[in-house]
Amino acid sequence: MTWDKFITWITLIISALLLSGAAVYNGYPLVYPDTAGYIGLQDNLIRSFFYNLFIYPSLWLKSLWAVVFLQSLITAHLLRLVMRIVFQTISLIAYFIVITFLCVFTNLPWFTGFIMPDIFTGVMILSLYLLIFCTDRLSSGEKIYLFLLTVLSATVHLTHIPLAAGIIFLAWFFRMLIKNKERMPVPHLLSSFCAITLAFTLVIANNYRLYGEFTMSRGGYAFLLSRLICDGPAVDYLQESCPEKKYKLCGYIGELPSQPDKFLWSKESPFRKVGWITGYRVEGSEIVKETIKRYPLPIFKNSLKNSFLQILMINNWYGITSYIDTPYPTDQIREYYPNDFHAYLNARQSLNKLSLNSFNRLHRVIICFSILITTVISLILSSRRQYVPLLLILWIVCAYMVSAFVTGTLNEPHNRYGSRMIWLLPFFSMASLMHIFDNRKDYSWILFKPFNEEKEK
Repeated sequence: MTWDKFITWITLIISALLLSGAAVYNGYPLVYPDTAGYIGLQDNLIRSFFYNLFIYPSLWLKSLWAVVFLQSLITAHLLRLVMRIVFQTISLIAYFIVITFLCVFTNLPWFTGFIMPDIFTGVMILSLYLLIFCTDRLSSGEKIYLFLLTVLSATVHLTHIPLAAGIIFLAWFFRMLIKNKERMPVPHLLSSFCAITLAFTLVIANNYRLYGEFTMSRGGYAFLLSRLICDGPAVDYLQESCPEKKYKLCGYIGELPSQPDKFLWSKESPFRKVGWITGYRVEGSEIVKETIKRYPLPIFKNSLKNSFLQILMINNWYGITSYIDTPYPTDQIREYYPNDFHAYLNARQSLNKLSLNSFNRLHRVIICFSILITTVISLILSSRRQYVPLLLILWIVCAYMVSAFVTGTLNEPHNRYGSRMIWLLPFFSMASLMHIFDNRKDYSWILFKPFNEEKEK
């Protein structure tokens, strides 16, 4: 290993430690009730089994800290790749400045330190961009690495495959639209398409192994059912069809909640009384199919409305509260990570000492500032025909919109879904500033144009 590579890896390790800062400050990795479903190799009706596989080695080490560091290292390395390949910034100092900014002023470390697959949403967006628009700048090893990283990222959460399919379609549409293919980067879609196809195949094959059915999610119907119930179309369908169909839910039409979370998880929910996710699958799936057939336009309108609501939800209110008095994930941490259990009990999250009020106010300011900086920088990049970084911000915006549509259609709008991607915006603004600073001679005529015009007068 050369000295330069050694220094690069030391920088990456330090960056990974910085990205673990939120978990370190908390005193333990950040957790969520769904974390319980990812611990161990348990069957999972409504979540991806592949995040279970990802964190499974932590059982050998008997600590979830390994997951935090690995997620942080993957993110740190990917951000380094993006800065070098997209922004042509090779300075380790510039990279370290960007990482430090992200750790102090954005919610990125709150997701790298979170034992949930949410960090891989942004990771997938960036790795897909590199595969599609920067393939000519990648080495063979980097192409293989990004291909595998894309497969991993797509499989660990069930919303990631439709999200990836949506933005790959937009890349294909862009390829059809561009006329001057000598100046504009031409999307190379084969490797990304193969990666997502492989991810889809793995998810389907795993569910066939477990349940003997070709399905993305055996319990996924429940989320659609809850969305259709709470938006109204499924209630209209039940009122029309109950005299003939005699569904079990027919006896509870007047008790159906207006919020998907209450329909799915409340102990008093009618959904629990009729069999819940496992026991109501046949009737529930039929209600979903028939509702979609009868009310496609109202459902589409509701999806657009929910998508718009989802776009605005970027606050860091996504369940970072204490769970020590609930079985999930407390029981799983006690069983699988007994050496960690004392630290879990005394973590700031468990003691409800993680007040994010001030941070959320700062976070909103940073996002607004990033939007302003990104707008100005995009104009500058456009004037210099720097299309590779310019297309990245368009890619991030499109991915955010597609994600909002996917999550708004399948589930209740939630701050977690918006905030898990929003860190990409300040990353772009800071990486762009470093690019302009490193190449300030090339941009000086733009930056100092007003002063030059005044001098000429």
